[in-house]
This record gives sequence, C-alpha cells and structure tokens, in this order.
Amino acid sequence: MAVLAHPLIAGALTVLALTRSTMVCLRSVRDIDITGDISTIKTHGPGHRRCILHTVPAWALPLLAGTRAHHRLTGRRIEDSLFDPVMGAGTRHLRAHAERLLEQARASPEWA
Repeated sequence: MAVLAHPLIAGALTVLALTRSTMVCLRSVRDIDITGDISTIKTHGPGHRRCILHTVPAWALPLLAGTRAHHRLTGRRIEDSLFDPVMGAGTRHLRAHAERLLEQARASPEWA
C-alpha cells in the first residue's frame, strides 16, 4: 500500500486502523499532532477533550511519513488538518478499508 496508494489515503487508513477513531477525529488530526520521529500520533475528542496519544507501530511509520511529507510539500500549514483534502465523498469507504488493514496488520509478526 505504501507504494501504490496516495499518501493521504494511505495515512488516513493507517490512522483509522491504529486509533479506531471516527471520521470526525480523523479530520482533526494535524501535522503538529505527529511527533518529529513519527513514533506517536494524537487524536482529538470533541472540543479537544479526551485527546489520546497512540504509539505508531513500525509498519505504519513509512505511511505516516508519506502523509506528512505530502502535507508539507503542498505548502499547507502544520496547524491545518492533514486529511481535509481526502475527506470528500469517498470517506465512507475509508472505514471499511481501515478495518481490513487493521486485521492484516494484527496477523503480521511486525505488529508492535
């Protein structure tokens, strides 16, 4: 997936699979919510209550690195949502694909 998918789609699927969050939470993830080494990502609850830090497993690092690089190369600010450009009509499919990604990742010996 890291080779074929658009970096924002790959990143969105990764965040949904890792965090089991909602599309609303996905929309609130910003560049500044990912640590510099991409080892941790923060998701936000409504009104920034119940924000949660999630450890990023090794298999997800290149996917989120691609998302961050795309975000920065397109000249967007670090405070902007990472995934706004892909939050159009196709988002209903993201959740189904994220579930499948999570199942495959958990079956992998690299799951950390």
